[in-house]
Parts: sequence; structure tokens; C-alpha cells
Amino acid sequence: MRVGGKKVSLTTQVFLAMILGSIAGLVDGKTMVQLGFLGDIWLNCIKMIVVPMVLCTIVTGIVSQDSLTSLRRVSVRIIAYYVVTTVLACIVGIVVAMLLQPGKFADFAGLATQEVKGGVDITLADFLKGLFSTNMVKTFADGNIVQTLVIAILLGIAILRIANQEHKEVMRKFFNGFNSMIFSLIGMIMSVSPIGVFFLMGSSFGKYGAGIFTSMAVLVGTYYAACLAHVIIVYGGFLMAFKPHINPLRFIRDSAEVWVYTISTCSSIATIPVNIKVAEEKFGIPERISGFTIPLGSQMNTDGSVLLYACVILFISQMIGQQMTLLQLINVIFISTILSMGGGGIPGSGIVKLMVVVQSAGLPLEVVGVIAAFYRLFDMGTTTNNCLGDLVGTVIVGKAEERYAMAENGDGASSQSR
Repeated sequence: MRVGGKKVSLTTQVFLAMILGSIAGLVDGKTMVQLGFLGDIWLNCIKMIVVPMVLCTIVTGIVSQDSLTSLRRVSVRIIAYYVVTTVLACIVGIVVAMLLQPGKFADFAGLATQEVKGGVDITLADFLKGLFSTNMVKTFADGNIVQTLVIAILLGIAILRIANQEHKEVMRKFFNGFNSMIFSLIGMIMSVSPIGVFFLMGSSFGKYGAGIFTSMAVLVGTYYAACLAHVIIVYGGFLMAFKPHINPLRFIRDSAEVWVYTISTCSSIATIPVNIKVAEEKFGIPERISGFTIPLGSQMNTDGSVLLYACVILFISQMIGQQMTLLQLINVIFISTILSMGGGGIPGSGIVKLMVVVQSAGLPLEVVGVIAAFYRLFDMGTTTNNCLGDLVGTVIVGKAEERYAMAENGDGASSQSR
């Protein structure tokens, strides 16, 4: 697309599509809701490629490591980062909700609720057992991303352990070639993303109308304040500690391509290729690292979701006048952290896990039903924070690996490998 002889970037096209789609939805909502299936077709094309994309990016990310020792080092670093930032996300959400006191200004009179279905009792044994597939083909057919992730990790490790170097190289070339084909297909799908985003946003605004801005303004405002605080304080703090020349504002600017996609698609999976591209082009992180850490983060890192859990818990307690004790808050942090890392295969898992956290705090579930009816408003924030967290973790691990290479090989060898 060109304007005045200059090529308009895809990111700008998607952003414009968001705005135009929103306006179209407000002006002629009925028509845009009817045409919403065009946006659904685009999302279906993305979902179609999810399983092979996760499988290939994880396997190629693992087999590109020098050894199992290198893989272990990267894994420990990124998992430790994901756990720490998840705990901090819950603390940030609690602090922001305490400061802003959104529950004291809430008025839910007249808002329709949506029945929340699919509540489950999640035990540690069920969670661990659910990670491992009994049928690889069935896992792929069902689109179970968590089990696909585990299968990909096992396959990658198995390839690294192949003793015959010739056979090992054949498997590496196969997955690298297949991965190139997958990303070529993703490029085709992403090239029409402005069209898909236009109809998705038009359908959403056509369905909810102007009330999408006002019905839950207090809770939404608090939640997005918490999201911004987390990005600036937590992510910005980590970046400045490991890459001092990257301040929070520069990070937000350089990651624009990521958060434009997350806001419009509300899909961490759909953003994986965009996130990998930004990590490489804007922050200089090689795909051998980003191809492993970002798909892993799409399933394990859910800072945005945990921020929502904390805000909703404090929101409900303030609304009903029930004070939360320190022990209850610690329990919320613990449950949110553990629960956020599981249940990826549960349909509608975001709202279901929110319900579990609220119920565990002994608070009424009615407000969760209201949130379910407007979940897309929150989903834009949860997905954005999740994906930005994946990107920050990837940058940090990439920098740590760079320093490790410098220590092992010296400055000259390290600079050649960049």
C-alpha cells in the first residue's frame, strides 16, 4: 500500500484498520456484525497454522543450540524470568488497585451478565499429567498447544542426542526447511491482516456500541493503569539492568509492531512470528534464542492475566466492602502464579481461571459474569502484556548469552557471532 508515493508499513495499515473498523462499527453496527465472519476467516487461517508453527519454532530453536548444556542454560534463565515477573505482576496489580480504589466508584446496575461455564478443579497431578500426550496425532488434531509444546521440546532434545552426526544434520535441515515454509505461509496470512482487523474491530464495536467504552470504565481504567505500570517499572527495570541503553519509552516505541497486533488480534499465538521478527530486527536477538523463548512464553508467561486477577480481586472486595488480609493477598499471589501457568488447554481458560481465583478468595462470582460479557476489553491488555513480557525475557536471555559467549571465547569471537 502506498500513499503519496511512499509505502505505508503493515503496522501502520493495521493501526488504521483498527480505527476505521471501530468507526464503521459505531456508524453501521448491524452491517459490520454481519460481516464479522470475514475477520473470523482471517483468524481461522492463523489458527490453522498454530500447531505446526509452535512445533517447528520450538524444535528449530532447540536444535540450533550448541549442546544440551546451552539449551539447559537458556531454559533455566527464561523460566526463572517468567516466574519472577509473574509474581511481580500480581503485586503490581494489587498495589495499583489499592491506590486507585476502583471498587468504591463502581456501579453495575443494568449491566447484563454472561454465564461462566467450564469451572474445573485443577490439581497438581492433573496439571502435570495433562502436559503429556497419549497420542501425538490426536494432540495436533485437537490443537492442544501445551502438549504440542512438550512434544516439540522432547523432539528437539531427541535430535540433539542423536549420535550419528549425518542423521542429526538431516533432521536439522528438515525442520529448518519446514520452518521456512511455515513462516512463508504466515507472511501470506499477515499480508491481509488489515482486512481481517478491520472486520474484527467493526464487529466488536457493532456488537457493543459506544457502551464498550463506558460500561466497565472504572475497572478497565484501573487494569490498564496496572498494565502500563508493569511495563514501565518491571519490564523497564529488567531492560535497564541488562541493556542500560534501552529505556522503557524506547522499548514501547521499538515494540510497536508487537502491541499493535496484540491489541487487534488478542492472540499470543498469532503474535509469535511478529515477536520473533521484532526481537531480531529491533533488538538483535538471534532466532536460535527467540525461536525457543517466545513460543515457550506464549504458554508459560501470563503476566497480563495475573494483573487482571489481582485487579479484579481488589475491585470486588472494595465493591462489597470486604477488607483483604495480608494472608489472603499472599494466597492470591500464590494461586494466581501457579494457576496462570496451567490450564492452557481449557476452552475459555482466561475467564475460567479468573473465576477460580475469585472463588478461592471467597468473593462473589457475579462480577466475573459481567467481565465475561466484555472480556475482549481486558483481553487486549492481557495479550499485550503477555507478549511484551515474552519479548523482554528474550532480550534479557539474548544479552546474557552474549555475555557468556564473550567470557568463553573473548570479545573478538563474540563480536563475530552477532
